[in-house]
Amino acid sequence: MSNTKPVVRSIDVGYGNTKFIKSIVDGQINADYFPSIINTVTTDRDSITDTPNVFVVEVDGTKYEVGRGLDAALEGNMRILHDNYIDTDQYMALNYGALSQMDVDEIDLLMVGLPVDLLSSKRKSLETMLKGEHQISGRTVTIHKVNAVAQPLGGFLYHAANNDMLTGLNSTRNLLVDPGFFTVDFLVSAGLREVKGMSGSHPSGMSAYLKSIAKEISREFNVNYDNISKIDEGVRTGVFKLYGKDVDLKQYHKKALSAIMPGVEAIANVVGDGINIDRVVLVGGGASIFKGPLQAILPNHKVHCNDAQALVANVLGYQLMGNAWIASSKMSAA
Repeated sequence: MSNTKPVVRSIDVGYGNTKFIKSIVDGQINADYFPSIINTVTTDRDSITDTPNVFVVEVDGTKYEVGRGLDAALEGNMRILHDNYIDTDQYMALNYGALSQMDVDEIDLLMVGLPVDLLSSKRKSLETMLKGEHQISGRTVTIHKVNAVAQPLGGFLYHAANNDMLTGLNSTRNLLVDPGFFTVDFLVSAGLREVKGMSGSHPSGMSAYLKSIAKEISREFNVNYDNISKIDEGVRTGVFKLYGKDVDLKQYHKKALSAIMPGVEAIANVVGDGINIDRVVLVGGGASIFKGPLQAILPNHKVHCNDAQALVANVLGYQLMGNAWIASSKMSAA
C-alpha cells in the first residue's frame, strides 16, 4: 500500500453499462459510465480513436475499443450477455476502459461488483485477476487490493446514506432490487449482511424490455429493427428518432412490461407479500421501469428509488464501502 492517503476507486461492469469513479475532487465523488460494448480492432480497418469518448485498450495481445462514443460511432459492436462474461478478455477490456479514464495510476483498494448469483463462484478469481500491475493505454496502473461485493448492496448503501437511513440500519431487513441490462438481481439483507436463501438473479432485465419494444417497432414500421442500445438511450432521454422523425416510445411501454414480469414474479416467489421486509430499495439503470411492477407485488410497502442517480448508484455505494473499510482499518496491507 502506498504511504500517502489510501486511494480508493470503484468499478461496476454491468451487462448494460460500465460505471466507475472517475475522480475525487475536494471530496466530491465523480462517477461516470459508458455502454458495456466492445469492438475488436482489426488490421483491415482503421481505428476510430479520433472519435470522442472512444478508448483503445489491449488485453492479452488483442486491442479493443471501448467508451461512451463507441455505440454511436460504429455499427456491429458487441455486448457480452452470458454468465461466463467475467472470464472473457472482453470483460477485462471494459475494466481497462474504466481504469484508463481514472485520475490515478496507483489504487490501494479497488471495489468491484458481481451479480448475486455469481458472487460465491467468481469473487476470488475476479479479485485475483484485477490485482497487480496493468499496462493500460501507455500507463502502468497498480492495484494493491480488490474487494468484490454483491451489486445490489452498493446501490442500497448509497441510497441509505443519502436518505437518512443509516441510523438503525443493522436492525432492519431490506429487500434490494437491482434491475440491470441482462438480469434483475435481488437480495434480502439484515443491514448490509445478506440473508442466505433469499437472494437471486433472473434473466429478465432491461434487455428483455428493450427487445420487446424493438419487436413492436419492427412490426409497426415493417422493418427489422434491433438496435436496443438506441432504444435504451431513447427510454432514458425521452428522445428517439426513426427516419429522422420523433417516435414516442411510451406507447410501447405497457406491452413491453410483460417481458420483465418473470423477474418480478421470481422476487415475489421469495419474499411473498413482504410481511417480514422493513424496507424495499430499487436501484440500477432499469429502476424507473421496474418500479411500477415491483410496487404492484408489494402494495403494503413504499418502494424507495433514487431515479436521478439510479444508473451509477451501485458504484457510488461501492466507493462508500471502500472508504469505510479504509477508515476502520479493516483492510490488511498488500
